[in-house]
Amino acid sequence: MTKSTKNIGLRQKPNDVIYTPKKVAELMIKMCDICEGDMVLDPSRGEGVFFNNFPNNCEKDYCEITEGRDFFKYEKSVGTICGNPPYSLWNLWIKKTVELNPKKFCYIFGVYNLTPPRLKVIFDAGYIITKFHICKVDWWFSPSFIVLFEKGEIENSIITFDATAYFCDICNIEGSKKCMRGKTETIKGIKKKWGMNECSKKK
Repeated sequence: MTKSTKNIGLRQKPNDVIYTPKKVAELMIKMCDICEGDMVLDPSRGEGVFFNNFPNNCEKDYCEITEGRDFFKYEKSVGTICGNPPYSLWNLWIKKTVELNPKKFCYIFGVYNLTPPRLKVIFDAGYIITKFHICKVDWWFSPSFIVLFEKGEIENSIITFDATAYFCDICNIEGSKKCMRGKTETIKGIKKKWGMNECSKKK
């Protein structure tokens, strides 16, 4: 186990324990098209809104850190993973998910959690996006993206992305000396706000 996951059970942030509405869980389960005999994993059971609503004709298992069933120690073979992971652990969670190598997995992401670097990890592991649903849970911070990932060819993904950012097309500078276009920087103790169409490197 890596140092970053060794004390995973000791980490608990308020936004990591937010239960999913039953209707949202049922929608995600439906998106997975679970078939008879499929092995399905709920990676963070909580009160069981996913696990308890998986089809009766499938094989199912769960992880729940408060019960000593740590997702990061899970090693069984599964066909489908469906649940709502703790948001503070997204990077580690995605890494563990693809290591388990399921045929498909369905997670719900906050708007700011579904990032190109995270998608790159998933796509590099051979997955594509086959279903995508936008929803809003009234008491959650932002709208959410429900995403179904399945093994497949990248040209069949319904959504594409760029893993790196686009930089200023006037100076085309990136890295430590990048353009501050649209941002604020401090120059000799004075704050300077650059306009959205103003290149900070243009002479």
